[in-house]
Amino acid sequence: VTGTWMGSTTVPCTYVPSEGFTQQTLRWSVERDSSTSTIFQRDGSGDHILLSKFRGRVSVPKYSPGDASLLIQNLEMPDSGHYTCQVVWRSTDNSLITKEVTTTVKVVKEVNPPCSSWELPSSLHQ
Repeated sequence: VTGTWMGSTTVPCTYVPSEGFTQQTLRWSVERDSSTSTIFQRDGSGDHILLSKFRGRVSVPKYSPGDASLLIQNLEMPDSGHYTCQVVWRSTDNSLITKEVTTTVKVVKEVNPPCSSWELPSSLHQ
């Protein structure tokens, strides 16, 4: 996933909700410079943003079952890294199932800003 500096991007994480499975926890973490930090956690007590530099900039859809994508706003260059979405479900027989998916996010500065100057056709030049 590529996002533009100061823009926003969505790191995808979707699954098909299954009968008899309840989502226990959802955790988003980021790996940079060989260290991993948890950004966001959703559990029985609510949503927690654990990394202060992401506070007010990240959100996860609340009311769309199966969509746990992470929206990051006001992207900063250091937001580049490997983002892992980990979802834990509890099944009817109380066993836990964990799935995770990792997406690489690259933040880029806009290389070619949209051209806003109009080039007049040469026939109009006096």
